[in-house]
Amino acid sequence: MGIVFLILALGCFLYFGFLWTTASYLSFLWIWLLLGAIHLLMAFVYKAPERLRKNPLFFRFRIFGLSSYCIFFLLFSYLIGYLSQYHYGQWKDPLSYILVVGSELENNKITPLLQNRLERADLCYQENPSATIVLSGGKGRNSASAEASVMYQSMLKMGIPADAMLMEFYSKTTEQKLSYGIESIFQGEQNQEGSEVEEDLRQKRREAVRKRLAAQENQVVDYEEDLDSDEIFDSAEELKTEASEGPEIKDDSAEKEIGIGIVSSQYQMFRACHFAEQALKKQREEGKVDALQKVSIVGFPSVEDPALRPHLYFREALFLFGERLCHKL
Repeated sequence: MGIVFLILALGCFLYFGFLWTTASYLSFLWIWLLLGAIHLLMAFVYKAPERLRKNPLFFRFRIFGLSSYCIFFLLFSYLIGYLSQYHYGQWKDPLSYILVVGSELENNKITPLLQNRLERADLCYQENPSATIVLSGGKGRNSASAEASVMYQSMLKMGIPADAMLMEFYSKTTEQKLSYGIESIFQGEQNQEGSEVEEDLRQKRREAVRKRLAAQENQVVDYEEDLDSDEIFDSAEELKTEASEGPEIKDDSAEKEIGIGIVSSQYQMFRACHFAEQALKKQREEGKVDALQKVSIVGFPSVEDPALRPHLYFREALFLFGERLCHKL
């Protein structure tokens, strides 16, 4: 068994060297040095001199170390298996928004990991051409530009029209990327509703002016002046109330379902969708989303490089375990 631990330790050190030379943009690479050291310690526990083995304190340490190793091995094996098979939501209706979660850049360029996400987002957009793509990601530790702006340029080259994309520049962590991205979506929804109300008000002004023109054929009416005037109505406040609180508009708003697709790598899909649900709940609590508004969130995972999967999934399992202990998930 001691030989097995030595081989595992060597494998951890070699994998660290591989990641350092081929994917240095990834975070927490030092995990593999730590794992290598732990396996060396476990090998020593098994191959300890006879005099140490007879020591009661060392015996207790050995039992504790082996038990802890087995527990963590089983726990992380389960978490990694769960993350690799995780799916969220069921896609039925056309998507309104496609939220792409950014990742670290390498020398201010798109990495293969992020490129896979963009290609997945492009596929979603081709199937939902009326959707708006939200690119979420700020400046990382290895880049001078925001992830969102670099993704934007890459999506333009892929043929996505500029007016079909929104960018969020300020997020750093995965949680912020989902939170700020969801906030950007509903800020855009509020702006769109506001413009629709203004257009409705303007249309009512047009109709009122036409009625006055028809009723006063012998009177010269300045159409443009009346068009922008609120004198036709009792007050502008009553007009806004009529336009925004009328039963028909309210019913339409309640019946309209907003579909949000979350595009990220498979290993990150669990936390990404959970953070998106938390952000949606926060928007409802703050009154930015109507309580009757139907919102569906669906995960669209992208593939990862098989050589990077051990690091990506083990790191994600660590994040998941830590955030669960801190009651963030």
